Amino acid sequence: MAADAAIGGLVIGDKYLDDGKLYVAKYHADGSGQWIELNIANPLISGYATYAFANQADVLINCRLAADALGATPMDRPEWADVHPATGDIYVTLTNNRNRGAAGTTGRPLDAANPRYYNDGEGNTGNPNDHIIRMSETGNDPVATSFRWDIYLFGAESDQFANTHINVSGLTDDNDFSSPDGLWFSQANPGLMWIQTDDGAYTNVTNYMMLAALPGRQGDGRTVSITNVAVPSNGNADQTVITHAGAAATPAALKRFLVGPKDCEITGVAETPDGRALFINIQHPGEDTIAANIATPTSNWPGTGVDRPRSATIVITKNDGGLIGS
Repeated sequence: MAADAAIGGLVIGDKYLDDGKLYVAKYHADGSGQWIELNIANPLISGYATYAFANQADVLINCRLAADALGATPMDRPEWADVHPATGDIYVTLTNNRNRGAAGTTGRPLDAANPRYYNDGEGNTGNPNDHIIRMSETGNDPVATSFRWDIYLFGAESDQFANTHINVSGLTDDNDFSSPDGLWFSQANPGLMWIQTDDGAYTNVTNYMMLAALPGRQGDGRTVSITNVAVPSNGNADQTVITHAGAAATPAALKRFLVGPKDCEITGVAETPDGRALFINIQHPGEDTIAANIATPTSNWPGTGVDRPRSATIVITKNDGGLIGS
């Protein structure tokens, strides 16, 4: 460590990028998937007509272009990822994508791993509430290059409860959410997942939130057929997509745990080793305050009255001092 410190932070960081392989995922319609290495030796990359890669470094820097060359599946703003400590399943949050199902060069067509396009009635189209995808690698082996996948949870507003083509997971007033972002498994309470939202499509009803979940495992649900209405990328015609959904949400397996102050983002989570204290960041409350109203921000949290809003870290404990989530 002393030698590392003497040569400076850039060199310390650089050594971790000198070796290794970068892979992208391709989600097949049948629920299988594969990890494909981004390597200039692959003729699909070296001969890519859209962009001429100069070398392997260029491939790694422009990895999204290289992924397109390999036909990897474009996803909806992947954010956090974590691995279930008991099952080994991988969970990845997808926050939202207004271009999902849109027409034109910026539009992203629907596919089995990104199966929804809809208008939420509030001016948001595409996939405004998005979902959490889940993968189980072959043999539960972290170096496997194949996997099975499903969509663990579909975000949706509870007023869409009767529309199973939008509210696929059957969310209710007690556990509906939009735009999953943070995702982390408790180390002290194995199997307990925390989900945090980065929501711009549902804040007319609720603020950003944090939910507690007890997920099952990949493949615990069913194959579903989602009919999307008047999809621009489909010539404004309806489009039905077959996908793979996890088990429907239940009050015992998914609950809202915390709602943040107005115009904040709930991000970051940590716990004490014994799991009896939970630390959560409340970021930029009142961020949508306009300059003309700076003296009266939309939030004064954590103060009151005319206080200026401030980001902060909160700590949560149980009155009985017990394990959080128990």
